[in-house]
Amino acid sequence: MVSEGWGLEGRTVLVLGAGGGGIGTAIARRLGRAGAAVAAVDVDGDKLAVCTDALGTDGVEHLGIVADGRDAEAVDAAVGRAAELGPLHGSVQVAGGIWPPQWSPFAGDDPAFDDVVALNLGATVNTVRAVGRRLVAQGTGGAIVNISTISALTAFPYAHAYAAAKAAVLSLTRSLAVEWGRVGIRVNAVAPGSIDTPKSESVNDPGAEAQRRRDDEVIPMRRRGTPDDIAAPVLFLMSDLAGYVTGQVLAVDGGVSVRPAVNDGDELPVFVHNDELRARLLGG
Repeated sequence: MVSEGWGLEGRTVLVLGAGGGGIGTAIARRLGRAGAAVAAVDVDGDKLAVCTDALGTDGVEHLGIVADGRDAEAVDAAVGRAAELGPLHGSVQVAGGIWPPQWSPFAGDDPAFDDVVALNLGATVNTVRAVGRRLVAQGTGGAIVNISTISALTAFPYAHAYAAAKAAVLSLTRSLAVEWGRVGIRVNAVAPGSIDTPKSESVNDPGAEAQRRRDDEVIPMRRRGTPDDIAAPVLFLMSDLAGYVTGQVLAVDGGVSVRPAVNDGDELPVFVHNDELRARLLGG
């Protein structure tokens, strides 16, 4: 079933980091259901199959490509294969992340710093450059969406490589929006907050339910996000509905990035101890 109004019918979108059933898979499926042909790219063939199987079930025209975003030549080849599906409309760069063993104090040894930057910035640079080159050659304009993080807008102690790389992605997004605006290529970014994905669950203690409840207290919407919470705004930014939107960063975080740090679990400042006042404000 194809949605009306998105302007994606007959267009091809490449999704880097599409595998594994998380954000990339959700984005690929959303775009496909809106009418796009999807070139799903991932470094892991088994994880890629999770996405391509889902696209097949959805009846979406698609192509699965195993490629490492950190390898510029492999990315160039993937973009060439994506164009086999039809005129390229653009791409979404999802590949990234940081694993707990890669966290470290900045003043200490940090052997993983370059690896984290290569994945979270390098893969995006390689893909956007290859896709942008193709779009310029086509002369058709297009749309590019980079997936960053709210940590790029705030801070991420002990995961500074990740935050710094994703902040660079935002700077790249803004610069390319200006540089490529004259040829009709829009470049935007989405900055997710805490999203519940298979990858995030794999590094959590399955018995830490109490900690999950405490985590939810710091999110104004009182829940972690889902992959589809990210996929929906990406669809908007890739579509003709966002035809005059470029160089923007959309935080999709349940309100975390605007929540005052001094608020308690009831969203009242921690210095508000008067029971009568608290009850009045909370409707109790």
